[in-house]
Amino acid sequence: MSMNPIGFKNISSLIVNKHLVIVRYLLVLICITVISTLLPKENFNYDFELNMPWKYDNLYAPFTFTIKKLPDELLLEQQRMIDSIAPYYKIEAKVKEKVLEQFETSLLELYNVNDNPNATSLNRKDSILAVKTADRLLDSLYRKGIAALDEEHKKSGKPALNTINLLVNNTVTVLNTNQVFTNITDACQYIDNYIKSELPENLWDIIEPLCNSLQPNITFDRRTTREITEEELKKIAKTKGVVQQNELIIAQGALVKNEQYSKLQSLKNAYETQGTAVVSTFFFNKYAVNIGHFILVFVTILLFTVFLQIFEPATYYNSRKLTFILIFIAAFIYLIRIVVDIRQIGQTNFSLYMLPYCIVPIVMRNFFGNRTAMYVHIIIVLLSGFIVPMGFEFLFLHFIAGLAAILANERAYYWSDFFKSTAYIFATYLAGFIGISLIQEGSWATIPWVNLGWLVVNTFFCLLAYPLIPAFEKLFGFVSNITLAELSDLNKPLLRRLSRKAPGTFAHSLQVANLAEAASLEIGARPLLAKVGALYHDIGKTLRPIYFTENQTTEINPHDDIPYIESVRIIKEHVTHGIELAKKERLPNVITDFIRTHHGTTRVEYFYQNFRKDFPNEDIDEPFFRYKGPLPYSKETAIVMMADSVEAASRSLSTPNDEQINQLVEHIIDSKIRDNQFVNCDISFKDISAIKKVFKKQLRSIYHIRISYPDIMERQEV
Repeated sequence: MSMNPIGFKNISSLIVNKHLVIVRYLLVLICITVISTLLPKENFNYDFELNMPWKYDNLYAPFTFTIKKLPDELLLEQQRMIDSIAPYYKIEAKVKEKVLEQFETSLLELYNVNDNPNATSLNRKDSILAVKTADRLLDSLYRKGIAALDEEHKKSGKPALNTINLLVNNTVTVLNTNQVFTNITDACQYIDNYIKSELPENLWDIIEPLCNSLQPNITFDRRTTREITEEELKKIAKTKGVVQQNELIIAQGALVKNEQYSKLQSLKNAYETQGTAVVSTFFFNKYAVNIGHFILVFVTILLFTVFLQIFEPATYYNSRKLTFILIFIAAFIYLIRIVVDIRQIGQTNFSLYMLPYCIVPIVMRNFFGNRTAMYVHIIIVLLSGFIVPMGFEFLFLHFIAGLAAILANERAYYWSDFFKSTAYIFATYLAGFIGISLIQEGSWATIPWVNLGWLVVNTFFCLLAYPLIPAFEKLFGFVSNITLAELSDLNKPLLRRLSRKAPGTFAHSLQVANLAEAASLEIGARPLLAKVGALYHDIGKTLRPIYFTENQTTEINPHDDIPYIESVRIIKEHVTHGIELAKKERLPNVITDFIRTHHGTTRVEYFYQNFRKDFPNEDIDEPFFRYKGPLPYSKETAIVMMADSVEAASRSLSTPNDEQINQLVEHIIDSKIRDNQFVNCDISFKDISAIKKVFKKQLRSIYHIRISYPDIMERQEV
């Protein structure tokens, strides 16, 4: 019992001290679990299409299963059943009495001389004859029946169009439509013919009011028709046979016809649904599949995290970046699963060729570089192979398109570049699709060109990656090449203020930016990031520009009138002022880091040496003469530190020659190494050697090397 508090304290201490590591492991484990649950649980991993060859070995039924009718097949059978059912009608009672009463009313209005001056005279005897005649006619008409056919049953080609079921007192009588009047017009024609042949001409005027009074006495019984139709539809069998265990379903190379397609689809559904008969045989297989998927996903994601830890430590140890990558992988796998499920369940016609795999490398490359983009793309292509019911050729096509997306977006900073890169992606899709189709089909004539149309849709969707990039930037605090290109615009407010208030510093920053960009390109760093960082690294000098030599246009130096201690404080403050300006203008943190690190923890050498010279007997507080740091943490920040010092020192060369430039570059950069300024970044001596060569070449071009001079002035930046 006494050890429990100690154990709890140790655990608490471990959690507090290692919470970032624990969070990182939890993120990876959650990602593995989520992706594993998204992978299909059935063992049926065959890709097949109607009227296409079966690409696998002979397939035998692993168990007995019923053949389910395909949705289209079942729908067609249901429609045939509906068309074969004659509609149900019912007799409306007392219609004749209502019609006769209305006719008598119309007759009085027509022949009443007092009310109707235009009416013809009709004696009482003729009026009685007209009513009796109408009564006989209506009795004859309604014994035969006047039906109001429903519009739904007037469609041409319907098998049951000429037959109706007449429901009278719960008794059904099947009638042909020729046995009844199917509209008022036919009944009226019957009245017209009878009256004109049997009555004198003076009674013909009763034809119109009698026709206008007619109403159908046989009406559509929608409720009964629907109930009978539903009962008949329930009788339709949803299966069409049984496949016995070990029965050959399809042979290798055979075309997947309708019969084989039904069997394959039924077998696939049996695996997916894991019905009672299947569960008893494959109960343990279901869990074995889950474990197998988990193992494969675990190995894949684990190798990816090891890759990040070794080759991209800045990404691996940044929880925000690692979270984004893992969420992106899981989300894209989830998107693929949704699309596949919609296509299978909904039986929709769109092709899986429209899946925009290239969005992955486009987004990843903009934030994390080529290597990470490539690795993430490979992971998604491989894992999606368990979900997408397509063959190796499908995955190969999207893999090479992803390579094209990475290469095409190498310097895609503007919208015109985006459209060009999209064109390169489509060209890769086109070449790959034609090549694969020729291998599969063996002929130009049988290439399924419709899939090429879906690849066009795919390429269009890839354009959506570019609007997504700014959204991800805001959400996760990243900086893409698009944002960097915008920040490199010299008309940005901070850069315009720098050029106006500190023109010497602005010119210095431009030269540093050129040196940093060229060096970054040489060693495989991010050239645009180094360039933008160099442009903004000295913006803090806009507060007191006159205290920096590059902005002094006269012989007057304000440092001559103040103590060395005050001068050092002012010089060092340009870093803190720069950070404040960057935060005020909402510059990305990755750019602000260049302001923090471009001097590292180096000494303000000029004033340090002068202080020692003028006050040799005083103790020197050396840390006061050093910048507060931090040290450069990346190749780009280290390059800007070197470029800043080299460019500033090169201005002290009055007549530089090749030897002086070589010595200057070597001396400045070696002094940084001796001062341990690069211990926190992953830059190598090989990289530093390449950077020196670039700086020397650039400086020779800037100063147009003249004749050699024996001496060199070594002076660090103030």
